[in-house]
Amino acid sequence: MEDYYNIETAKDIHTSSNILRKILEKGKDDDVSQWAALNPNCPEDTLRMILERGNDEGVSYYASLNPNCPPDLLRMVLEREKDDEVSRNAAKNSNCPPDLLRMVLERGKNDWVSWYAALNPNCPQDILRIILEKGKDDYVSRHAAKNSNCPDDAYIDWMYKIGKIQKEDPTLHIIEKDEDEVKIDKDLEILKKMVNY
Repeated sequence: MEDYYNIETAKDIHTSSNILRKILEKGKDDDVSQWAALNPNCPEDTLRMILERGNDEGVSYYASLNPNCPPDLLRMVLEREKDDEVSRNAAKNSNCPPDLLRMVLERGKNDWVSWYAALNPNCPQDILRIILEKGKDDYVSRHAAKNSNCPDDAYIDWMYKIGKIQKEDPTLHIIEKDEDEVKIDKDLEILKKMVNY
């Protein structure tokens, strides 16, 4: 076996893209290949080769997690409409574009891929709002509510709709004071009398 085919080389962020390509061209689904697929230096054409196979195995799993996986590859994975680990990773990848996350969530499914799409920081506010306006207490809604992009008003309205909070009744909060506790501001009383004239 070639001396470069080891986990240390595959993990090393200084490993050249050519070496990573050689590791992955062997077509093995082992730890070495998985680390090579996750390496940020893994070349785009090699990530494409892996993800175009459409396999739900370790190497594809890590390729879809690669922080440099291009948006068009993530789109290819998510357009397959599978609920596998590769698709889940594509939905949570930081390179996943907002329109693609919107596409996933507009399908209206309550699956793992949608959960990760709803949590992705790139998820647009408008689709998070639409999800929460439905008033469902499902995992997609819960993940949308946790998203840092979630509009505050949509979150509060959703919490009300699912019964987690209630609207306050101001009549329940009348504070009665003893007459001894009420201090009279003489200047304020004089001003009130002047205004009433």
